[in-house]
Amino acid sequence: MTAPAGSPWRFNPPPGWPVPPSGWTPPPGWKPDPSWPPAPAGWAFWIPMQRAPLAAAPPVPQPPLAAPQTPIVAPQIRQVPFAAPHSPPAPKAAPPIRQAPPAVTYTPTTYTSPRKSGLSTAVKILAGFISLAAAVASVWFGYQALPEKYTVEQWRQKAMATCERDFADVRFSVNGVLLKVGASMASLPPPGQVNQGMTEAATALGDLAKALRRFSADLREIKVPEDLRRTDLDAYLTLTGQLTGGIEQMADLLVQYQIGNATPEMMQQTMTTMDTMSQTTIPQWGKAAQRLGLDTCVPTS
Repeated sequence: MTAPAGSPWRFNPPPGWPVPPSGWTPPPGWKPDPSWPPAPAGWAFWIPMQRAPLAAAPPVPQPPLAAPQTPIVAPQIRQVPFAAPHSPPAPKAAPPIRQAPPAVTYTPTTYTSPRKSGLSTAVKILAGFISLAAAVASVWFGYQALPEKYTVEQWRQKAMATCERDFADVRFSVNGVLLKVGASMASLPPPGQVNQGMTEAATALGDLAKALRRFSADLREIKVPEDLRRTDLDAYLTLTGQLTGGIEQMADLLVQYQIGNATPEMMQQTMTTMDTMSQTTIPQWGKAAQRLGLDTCVPTS
C-alpha cells in the first residue's frame, strides 16, 4: 500500500475502515486489522490531493424481505485506532479451568440383627475390661520393680559395720589413750632414755590415729542418702581429721623425747594441743557422731 510517485497523494480508506488523520501514510510492514471489512474489488487506496475521493462502490442488491420479518439491522463496525506496527497484541486470558465435581462415594447400609448387635457390644465391653486389667497389672509390676529408696538407716548400718572393722585392733578409747599419755608424762625420765610407759602410750596413740584415718577414708566411700544432712557428715569428718592430727602430734613427741630430740617448744605446743582436744575437739566430735548415730562407734570414754 505504498503511495504512487509523483504528485501528492492521500490515503483513501475503503468503506467500513476508520478514517486516518490527515497526512497519514502506512508505515513499513503495516497491515489492516483483520476485523475490518475487505476493500471492494479494484478499490483505489491512493488518490491525488486535489481530486475528490472516488465514489463508494454501489451497494449489493438485497432480496426483498418477506413480511412480517424483523428488519435487518446493519452490524456496527468497531472503530480500531491505527496502532504502531511493532506493538504486540495483548495476550488473551486463559479460559478458567473447570473443576471436576467431587466424587460421591456410596456406602451401602448393612442391616445388623439385634442379636448380632448385642454380641458385638459384649465383645467390646470384654475387650475394655481386658485392656484395663492389663494396664493395672503393668503399673503394679512396674511399681514392684522399682528399687527401694536408699535411707539414712541403711547408711548408718554400713557406717557402723565399717567402724567395727577399722577399730577392731584398737584397745583404748580416745580419752583412755589420753589418760595413758598423761600418766607416762607425770614422772618424766631424763630425755634420751627409753621409758616403757611412754613407749606403750606412743604405740596406743599410733594405733588410734591409724584407725581414725582408715575409718575417715572408708566413710567417705559410702554412698550418702538424700535425707542425710551433709553438713553434719562434713563436720564429723573435719573433726575426725583434727583429732587424728592431735593424736599423731602427741605420739611423735613421746618418740622424740625418748631419743633426745624433743625441745621445750615442742613439748609446750603438744601440751596446748592436748588441752584443746580435751576441752573443744573431743566434745564437738562426740556431738557430731551422735547426730549421725555413730556415737557408739568410737567411744570417747
